[in-house]
Amino acid sequence: MLLEEHHEAYRADVRRFMDRVVEPARAELDLTKPLTREEVHHLRKKFSEHEIANSEPLREDGRPDLVAIGIFTEELNRVDASFGAMAAALFFSPLPIGSLLSEPQRQRYGRHFEPGRLVSVGLSEPGVGSNPAEVQTKARRAGDRWVINGQKLWTSNATISEAILVTCRVPEEDDGLSMFLVERDEYPYEPRPIKCLGMTGVSTCEVDFVDCSVPDGARIGAPGGGLRVMLQLLDRARLNISFTSVGIAQAALEEAVSYARTRHQFGKAIASFQLVQEMVADMATQVTAARLMALHAATLVQAGRPARAEVSMAKAFCTETAVAVSSQAIQVHGGMGLTKECNVERYFRDARMQTIPDGTTQIHKLIIGRELTGVSALI
Repeated sequence: MLLEEHHEAYRADVRRFMDRVVEPARAELDLTKPLTREEVHHLRKKFSEHEIANSEPLREDGRPDLVAIGIFTEELNRVDASFGAMAAALFFSPLPIGSLLSEPQRQRYGRHFEPGRLVSVGLSEPGVGSNPAEVQTKARRAGDRWVINGQKLWTSNATISEAILVTCRVPEEDDGLSMFLVERDEYPYEPRPIKCLGMTGVSTCEVDFVDCSVPDGARIGAPGGGLRVMLQLLDRARLNISFTSVGIAQAALEEAVSYARTRHQFGKAIASFQLVQEMVADMATQVTAARLMALHAATLVQAGRPARAEVSMAKAFCTETAVAVSSQAIQVHGGMGLTKECNVERYFRDARMQTIPDGTTQIHKLIIGRELTGVSALI
């Protein structure tokens, strides 16, 4: 799809900001370990000096511009996927969590959703995997409060977040699912970081909730709508991962092309070798196809059209493309691509982190099949 002129201009502005401000800031950090709250606050202060970092792009009707948000997400993850996973703390949230708050909740909890703040999402659990309908963490009413018991897994940024949006089962209600905002100040949760293959600048954690008591006002959304709201959030999260993967793949492509131009073998640049040109041509084609698929899905979601299949197509295709392209970038680099001295090994590790969260590639193929045939293979 052809981007509108204002989106092309926005991409150019975002890329300049990333190259001139974000990339130098990244180079000063040790992202082999999770960033601390102090480091995140320092980065936010530095970035907030630039207007483009301070608010999410909006359409004329005031709604989020999902195409522009996708562009920002791609360009940010082209610099570093760890920064991308902390977009809410560094720039603005790619997920519409704050829009779920009622007016009284905005007055009490709205500060957590301002630019520079971070709310983690607690959905996944041990043994539950890609099916939110199987959530086992429970919330029971106790007077004018709710008591939460359970465990969450793969909760990103829990070491530095100010609150966690926890998906719980409410057994006495028909829908069975709801979400509660658990503030760290009220319930000082102690996350246990999990060491992962990639995105090492982000803390990915287990979090236990043991008799966690929250006020009735901490319940987000109306009773009976928890699963629907969670699926809407998942669609946006899957779009976010799609654009994240395009950014990683674009970075790997640019690194491979640059290396091919400067690396000489047999008396000439390896860019002149036919098989190297074949690799970069394939990589560029895959990146372009992935970008178009992500933009198409974002356009459908923004228009309010049914897009469950298209979002799953984008998530599956873009994440697998990032793995394939970053692997080819390593191949172009030869032995150097296997070393920590080159960025391409980081791109590969970060890309591999995208194919599993918010539904594995295989799950998304089943979703696509269900949408096309009307028959579910998940039951």
